[in-house]
Amino acid sequence: MRTSPRRNASLFVSLVAAGALAVGCGSAKDSQFGDGSGAGEGQLASGEGFAGGSGAQPVSGASGGPGGAGAVGNVDPNSACASSNAGAALEPVSLVFMIDRSGSMVEVDDDDVSALRWNPVVSGLTSFFGDAASANVSASLAFFPKNEITVSNRSCQRNRDCRSGESCSNNVCIDVEMACDASAYAQQVVPMTQLPSATPFASAFTATRPSGGTPTAPALSGAIAAAKAVKDAGKNVAVVLATDGQPNNCSSSVSAVEAAAAAGLADGIRTYVIGVGPSTGNLNSFASNGGTTSAIMIPTNDAAQVSADLIKAVNQIANSLLGCTYGLPAPPSGQTLDVNAVNVNFTPAGAASKTLPYSADCANADGWHYDDAKAPTQVVLCGGSCAAAQAAVGAKLDIIFGCATAVPSGGVDPSGNVR
Repeated sequence: MRTSPRRNASLFVSLVAAGALAVGCGSAKDSQFGDGSGAGEGQLASGEGFAGGSGAQPVSGASGGPGGAGAVGNVDPNSACASSNAGAALEPVSLVFMIDRSGSMVEVDDDDVSALRWNPVVSGLTSFFGDAASANVSASLAFFPKNEITVSNRSCQRNRDCRSGESCSNNVCIDVEMACDASAYAQQVVPMTQLPSATPFASAFTATRPSGGTPTAPALSGAIAAAKAVKDAGKNVAVVLATDGQPNNCSSSVSAVEAAAAAGLADGIRTYVIGVGPSTGNLNSFASNGGTTSAIMIPTNDAAQVSADLIKAVNQIANSLLGCTYGLPAPPSGQTLDVNAVNVNFTPAGAASKTLPYSADCANADGWHYDDAKAPTQVVLCGGSCAAAQAAVGAKLDIIFGCATAVPSGGVDPSGNVR
């Protein structure tokens, strides 16, 4: 994982190949893994293998954080029960950007505001898309409003040769209307692209000139539809909506946008909102309905600061998605995963390793849980352990296979049993 102080993702993740580091007395009968044919033999009692393989039981006590797990004993990767361990890698994140290119991004009451709105937005986002620190992020880009062009079969020399509402372009009458259908906004100008990759995004911005209204409702619904397709492919994805004002056009009432954000959240898609400019009205409610509490507001009184604040905002969004979810390495070759025989060790730089307690509902904020205990693919840190991991420069997270999962006395293990 590439670390970046800007993203505050200072947790160093060791990238040991899953199952490559065999430790302890590594037969299947010594561990809680099966041979791939069914339930494993030699199941260990709760707590066996804790504290260097001594069989110590979990201990009760005040909840500690990654700096001191407190509620459980430590699991030693060199203990007899451990069949292997592997570094846990942060899950990559995908961001679907929907950017407001309405006329107010460049002009308000006949005043040119492009230097304080559109230009720094372009500069800040292009910098983010091309930043090496964005290497664990993929992004797509679309704009709103979007125009739909209908080309007639009538030739023309000038606009007056065309019907009302049409214009003459390349000697043909055309009708340009604002797109109001969400499907139009689901089409991305730049498809999902692994970062860093500034060129396609910079080209898209260069080819775009702000004009028109603010049809936020269909634009957000389209972005959510695009994100849903990414989510259905198994990716960690969210929508980033950046706008400078209140919705209008295409029935884009405040309640309609709130409903679109809420519908997205119901489908598992969060909407982050970045407000650019002083007239940002109900953006907090859009973010709240989209599951992200409140909008990130960027004042527009200094162009350089707008760009810097935008980069900071996008990194904040990426960090919120990157910082707590780790891919679960594969169990040792030929063995099946026992969800009750996985432990998560957190090691601050230059300090002793600590085993994080399992907490299915994160009632223990310093613990961890699976994304799905019945079919786990990810390890998710709870709030306290996540914050500590992000703040610990040079730390690493390791997954230990084979020893009974560390659960505080009286706690519930991944299978739902009280220890």
